[in-house]
Amino acid sequence: MPSQNSSISNFKRFLLAIVLPLLLTVGVLGYLFNYFFEQKIILSNSLNGEYKVNRILNTPTPNEIPIFGSSRAAYIFIPDSLGNNYFNYGLAGTRYDVTLFFMEQECKKQKNTPWMIANLDLEGLGYGIGDVSNYIINGSNSDVRKLVGKEYKNYFSIPLIKYFGRYENYIRLYLTSKIELSKFTNKGASIDKNSLPQKEFDEMVLARKNTTISFKNDTALEGRLFALVNSHPERNFLFVVSPYHASYFDKYQNKNQAKAFMDYLCSLKNVKALDYSTYYLPDSMFLNTTHLNLKGAIQFNRIMRDTLNAMGVK
Repeated sequence: MPSQNSSISNFKRFLLAIVLPLLLTVGVLGYLFNYFFEQKIILSNSLNGEYKVNRILNTPTPNEIPIFGSSRAAYIFIPDSLGNNYFNYGLAGTRYDVTLFFMEQECKKQKNTPWMIANLDLEGLGYGIGDVSNYIINGSNSDVRKLVGKEYKNYFSIPLIKYFGRYENYIRLYLTSKIELSKFTNKGASIDKNSLPQKEFDEMVLARKNTTISFKNDTALEGRLFALVNSHPERNFLFVVSPYHASYFDKYQNKNQAKAFMDYLCSLKNVKALDYSTYYLPDSMFLNTTHLNLKGAIQFNRIMRDTLNAMGVK
């Protein structure tokens, strides 16, 4: 019996002297590494979707006029060309469930300016969250979990482990942001500087002319949008359709439905809508048939700035 008690006592001393301090040290180092990685790598780049989601959730922005939408927001609207207090929250690969998420979070904030800008795509209101990595850093937020839906994993709430398999990509994006030469960046916007060779662009136009596109709103998303606007009369909502290449409309269907939707939006007291979808720009100002390059974006933002100033958006 004394021998057994001695063994137990030695084991307890081993736990207290070695194992527990080791676990504590590993835990502290893991926490510090996770904090450093999130703050210095993930959240240091305003172009990251992670940064944009975190900003809309956790950063007070009383004087900011936000710009929401898909890649047609992220790659077209230049905040500093529009004014001093704009920020581009546009996320590539996303659709209107994500835009509505951003708009709903914006409406929870205390603001000195009532305005927000939301890009509209002529495919209508649909679902698509884009890269799930955009949401992991805020995976514990209930609204984020609801947005991500079935793509949410339980380990998204576990430090270090939640980024497993994604560390390399986060580091690559961080390094790219430091040496990016082919894109112009500004407060969340990222816009290609280059134009495609005319032959390559012509091939893209031909493919677009043979592609059927239709306008269709998901009824649930449409209902959420109208409910949000109507429940926040203190906020001003500006919806903008930025330019498309003329070839986009060759096989575009449901034009009347798209117009009816825009007309209904404009009938709401706290809503304005600007439709630049058919505004002519030469091929040299397009990156492809749905996005502008920097040359085109500069021209479009000049027009937008003058219009916003005339509307008193500030």
